[in-house]
Amino acid sequence: MAVSSGAKKALVSVGVLVCVGALLVGIGHWRAHDLVSGDVVWHVAAEDSGDEAVVVRDRIYTYDNDLLTIRDLESGKEVAEEYQDGAWAYVGDGGHVAVVGNESIAMYDRDGEDLWHLTMDDLYLPIAISRDGTLDAIACSEESRCVAAQFDVSGRVTSRDSRGSTDLWTPALIGVDTFEDHPSVRRVPTIATGIDPKKRAAFQVRDGEPFGPAVEVTDDVAAQVGDLLVGMSRKDGTCHFTATRAGKRAWTTSTPCPDLGYPKVEVFTDRIYVTNPSGDAYDVVTADLEGRRATSFRIKTGPTSEEDRTQLSPTPDAIVLTLTDQIAAYSPTTGKRLWSQKLSRTSHDALDEAKKIYPGVEVSGPVIDRYGNGPQALATLAIGRDVPAYTHTYLDATSGEESAELAAPYGVSSLGLEDGRVLVLGDDDIWLVAG
Repeated sequence: MAVSSGAKKALVSVGVLVCVGALLVGIGHWRAHDLVSGDVVWHVAAEDSGDEAVVVRDRIYTYDNDLLTIRDLESGKEVAEEYQDGAWAYVGDGGHVAVVGNESIAMYDRDGEDLWHLTMDDLYLPIAISRDGTLDAIACSEESRCVAAQFDVSGRVTSRDSRGSTDLWTPALIGVDTFEDHPSVRRVPTIATGIDPKKRAAFQVRDGEPFGPAVEVTDDVAAQVGDLLVGMSRKDGTCHFTATRAGKRAWTTSTPCPDLGYPKVEVFTDRIYVTNPSGDAYDVVTADLEGRRATSFRIKTGPTSEEDRTQLSPTPDAIVLTLTDQIAAYSPTTGKRLWSQKLSRTSHDALDEAKKIYPGVEVSGPVIDRYGNGPQALATLAIGRDVPAYTHTYLDATSGEESAELAAPYGVSSLGLEDGRVLVLGDDDIWLVAG
């Protein structure tokens, strides 16, 4: 039976639509694959990994629900898993881990070997772990009396020193600001630090005694990175940075600066930042940790309200300013804008079908995480494929360029590594994403 020309056209149209639909579905599957695994170096299922991690060289350390897990950074494979009753885990620059509880300390090496375990009368909080595994820790009573103790590589107490004040503290650590809540796993420097509140000075401590020259501090501005102690003092409109490395004077540098009030201190392996909000701007004072240059400048935010999202986030090589509808980055040496990016409103159907809101922005190390709930439109065409509802786009903080993407469940946290890669921690998963 002959087919009419109209029927032929209809069949052709249907065929074209089927082909186009199949093509779109295929592209959707390709896009979904790209979001879920395209930029992933490795992925592992990891229960009780928690939402915090410390990376030291080629090891990842997590501690959650009394479980210490050590993984290889390059493969994600588990190196060691130890159940140890405690509250916090502290990681040193050599990879040693001290797990502490109310009345105990346990020490492990970088591969999870149990080195020693002690039952204590008080809660001793580690403030330094040397590269060979010696531990400095402090216990303070309700009467504001403190005791500092040093433990050798076998766990033997080699020195004990009574201090009369809780003003003995640990300055800001790598990537951790002075006022941050205590995470379950954190990194500590290699040499302990003390403070003399009367002289407003910080100093390194070894074997219970001051080690090397003190550095002057104002407003408790100090940072300990490995074996380097940096303090900042302010006098007659000038901020002075002074550094001591392993008990010896390392360098000094200075810059004109404003009164900072109660500043926030953040430090990375090669730079310290001191920042303070001031009206419609942030005051920034910064120095590189080789002592080559200190500088001070102001970053304008413009008029903002309580509903506006305003956050200043230092990174190793840029300062990121997040406003309600844009991100911008500034040079830490000149204060000049490096780049800026407008944020587009995106549909957040899972949260509120009636609203379109701006994506979230989090900054960690050298990486910016721009995230929103809802993968790109093409990925929704991936029929039969389960695509997580939240999309993370990672940006290089210095250039603003996109480095990777990942679709992941709600509630993951992203840790930007020094080389630009991203460690992503979920409730039951860990990803390493290419940078």
